[in-house]
Amino acid sequence: MNLAVCHAREGRTASAWVEFQEAMEIARQAKRNDRVRLAKRELKQLEKKLSRLTIEVPDASRLPGLAVHRGLDTLGEGAWGTAVPVDPDTEIALEVEAPGYKSWKLTVSLHPEEQKSVVIPKLEKLPPPPPKPHVKTKAEIAAEQEREQKKTQRTIAYVLGGAGLVAVGVGSYFGLRAMSKKAETEEHCNGTLCDPTGLELNEQANRAATVSNVAFGVGLVALGAGSYFFVISQAEGDNTAPEGRRDARVRVTPSIAPRSGAILVSGRW
Repeated sequence: MNLAVCHAREGRTASAWVEFQEAMEIARQAKRNDRVRLAKRELKQLEKKLSRLTIEVPDASRLPGLAVHRGLDTLGEGAWGTAVPVDPDTEIALEVEAPGYKSWKLTVSLHPEEQKSVVIPKLEKLPPPPPKPHVKTKAEIAAEQEREQKKTQRTIAYVLGGAGLVAVGVGSYFGLRAMSKKAETEEHCNGTLCDPTGLELNEQANRAATVSNVAFGVGLVALGAGSYFFVISQAEGDNTAPEGRRDARVRVTPSIAPRSGAILVSGRW
């Protein structure tokens, strides 16, 4: 009762109104009729001075799981649309929230004896959460690495194949040049005896033949290596084999002789 009187004198009318009601109930239980009369008299005087706040929640704003908070209190649906006494000149924090929607906040303050209504707007829907980043499994990482490896192998195969074709072309050119110079040499030689022109032509033919043999050799090796990398880049990897036991499936064996060249590609894929 004393606390209610104090708050009433301070202008905290809503707090005093609640406390006088509680004091009146206690006085009735204690059969203190004098205090009951005092509480009733104070409540009658406070009724004219109360500031009341009404929180309206239209049907369009009512969402599943909607919660309306006034300060530290959560208002049930029964309190929506009801004028509730509040202390004047005191900031009242309102917050409305619902699952999947942005919360709405407002701070209000009422003057003494003021009646105010706050209409809760329809909450704005939250954007969908971003998808969780995909975490690659070991198998996916291994497959990606294998694809990159095969891509690199194909690139190497194309480079070596191109270089091999160029080298074979160079070898063919100098081979034909060697045969041409050799034919010209016969016109300036009689058996093993040659005039100075014949000797020069014979030397040119030998040099061309050497360049041709080297170019053909390099070309065959490059084509063989290019074929090897191309074949393994197209082959399916055996991911079930234990680590360290995945043998090469293709073998390349070049063979170069002074006047011939060969390359053997063998294996399974």
